[in-house]
Amino acid sequence: MATTSHMATAEDDARHTPGPDSLPLWNESLWFPFYDPASEVGVVLRAGIHANLGEANLFLFLTHRGKVVHSLIDHRLPVPPVEPGRLGLGGLLIEWVVPRERFRLRYRHGNHGMDVVWQAISPTYVYPHPPGVSFDQYPGHIEQGGVVSGTLELAGVTYPIDCFGHRDHSWGGERDWSKFHRWNYLSGELGRDFWFNAVRIDFGPEVDVRIGCVWDGRELLALSGVELAVETADGGTRQLGVEARLRDERGREHHVVGEEVLVNCPVQYGRTWLKDGITRYRSGERVGYGILEHGYVERDVT
Repeated sequence: MATTSHMATAEDDARHTPGPDSLPLWNESLWFPFYDPASEVGVVLRAGIHANLGEANLFLFLTHRGKVVHSLIDHRLPVPPVEPGRLGLGGLLIEWVVPRERFRLRYRHGNHGMDVVWQAISPTYVYPHPPGVSFDQYPGHIEQGGVVSGTLELAGVTYPIDCFGHRDHSWGGERDWSKFHRWNYLSGELGRDFWFNAVRIDFGPEVDVRIGCVWDGRELLALSGVELAVETADGGTRQLGVEARLRDERGREHHVVGEEVLVNCPVQYGRTWLKDGITRYRSGERVGYGILEHGYVERDVT
């Protein structure tokens, strides 16, 4: 249902630990992407935890002018301790300054670094959750648009950051990348009064899940229709753009076009590829930036 207030509780958006009935691949992850068109600097990072496996993972990309300048991909980090208001992993520190509202992201590796604040521009949206089912068995998931300010350092050169950004937070259930035969995830901010999220996951030739939400500057609304036409190259392994036709729960149509993937940030999980493309989006006369994520299992690409 449409809402003007947070759907997530403060507890939802805190760190979590698996319960006694949790699945082997119980997962928690925090994801923050942003792109500053003035400096042409972009960041994509995901901090993930498979607590029952005793492993954490981090992928982090720093980009400039269409190139990846620095990346860190590590699938075998130790599980960080659960600390109130902070998560430290592989040189990255995420701090909950104000839960559901404000985060500080810091990172340092040699002469590359980041110190930015992510500030919400809307309430949190939470994906629907089956009634009576625990989060140990079925994941919780938060989406939210925001603005990012601070500095990014690349090869010793400091760039100011002042742009829009996105985030999501998942916990519980399980994250088995090999079960996602192919998928596309879209998020983008085209102003303080419009951000969107749309997902299509194909679990097989006849089974797919479509979900998402939009913020119209006043209300968060679920999507009742998601149609994604993704343009690819190299045998379907690389995304070039997308035409998205999204219908919100009030019946309004939103036509969003991903005009260009500015830089791609690929991560491999076994035979599964996850590729986050920092993308320029257009809706009518409005232009913004976000992510066109393209994922697939190698054997299912045609």
